[in-house]
Amino acid sequence: MHTITDDGTRLFISRIGDRDAPPLILSHGTFSNQRSCTPLARHLAARGWQCWLFDWRGHGSSAMPRHPYNFETIAGQDVVAILRAVEEECGAQRPFWLGHSGGGLIASLWLARQGADCKRLAGLLLLAAQASSTDRPWWPQWQIRLMSMLLPLRQQISPRWATVASEAESSLLLRQWCRWNLRGKIHSADGFDYLAALGQQTLPVLALAGGADRFISPGDGCRQLLASFASQDQRFVLCDLAHGFLEDYSHDRLLLSKNAKTEIWPLLANWLEQRAALSQPPPLAAHGQADEYHARPGSQLLTNFDSG
Repeated sequence: MHTITDDGTRLFISRIGDRDAPPLILSHGTFSNQRSCTPLARHLAARGWQCWLFDWRGHGSSAMPRHPYNFETIAGQDVVAILRAVEEECGAQRPFWLGHSGGGLIASLWLARQGADCKRLAGLLLLAAQASSTDRPWWPQWQIRLMSMLLPLRQQISPRWATVASEAESSLLLRQWCRWNLRGKIHSADGFDYLAALGQQTLPVLALAGGADRFISPGDGCRQLLASFASQDQRFVLCDLAHGFLEDYSHDRLLLSKNAKTEIWPLLANWLEQRAALSQPPPLAAHGQADEYHARPGSQLLTNFDSG
């Protein structure tokens, strides 16, 4: 199935699970595509969730856009398009969002640009998601600085740059990530402070960080992103041996590994199940907000398909 973003980019979407189950959107991160989230989606579908996956623009089976793009483009275009598609299919049921790395960051950027206490998402799960860590040893920080100087030489960066990767990545997007991490702030070019703006959002948030993830998503950055939300229901989990886990998880193994299947996936499923009722529209919005969902512009879904 495909949908079209407001700027005309075609995105590939998949669904796994019962159509009547509460919806959950899963998003991959940089240098990747939706296949990285498929094993977890199948696990969660077996636990009673309707899982939606999509490829970012320029990734997997989605189209390459006409113009260069960064994280803010994906947040303002791709996140909007997938939300519309899910709302069109699921009606007033509110989706949860589970994002690995950049997949959690784009949802956070989108939320920061919404009005206070946005109700379109029922909850947010962040796996190794951050862009403002400054608590690295000097050498990784200098690697990021060196990357930021070399990235302008190319428009697309080969997956060979990353240890575990399947897709080329936007140079503009990676330069933005480097800039945010070097400054310890997530600001737009016009000065919009994303972390400060998240203080208006109160949805439940679970944030996981890997104990061995010291370059892409160190724990301090993941914790800072979580703390930016005004949620009363928020939890941070550092997944390492010292906290009773089977290993010190790396950035990729937190999502895809035998040990993650044993203990990380059930942790995510349990958190979701405890909050599944939040997928129903808020009582005060049972009529007004449901009408708002149906009144939004169509998601331009191009094909239909059966549940996986």
